[in-house]
Amino acid sequence: MNAHLARVSTWESIAPAMPDSLEELGNGQYLAKWWKPVPMQEVQVLLQIEGITILRGPYEPRNLPGGVAVRFAIGHDVLGEDASHIGEDETFPVEARRRATRSLQRTGS
Repeated sequence: MNAHLARVSTWESIAPAMPDSLEELGNGQYLAKWWKPVPMQEVQVLLQIEGITILRGPYEPRNLPGGVAVRFAIGHDVLGEDASHIGEDETFPVEARRRATRSLQRTGS
């Protein structure tokens, strides 16, 4: 399969999720990124697609303040020696950020 068909197939595999950026990391791994405002429903769609293995995420990358990234594989589990580096650029999980934001809104701080 040529590179263009592989990219099209990857986008089709994660539809209807439409990240702002989709990077092929090698070894069957991909990194989807959304920048703010993040459509969290699309992130949730990606997390629930059958045949997608979530390797890390969702998390906020250091180089994308307010954004969200999800590292995943399609069709098989690729965890191995590379797994120790998954999320090394993570600042904190998105859910923790959302809880913190809700807490601030409730108290008015």
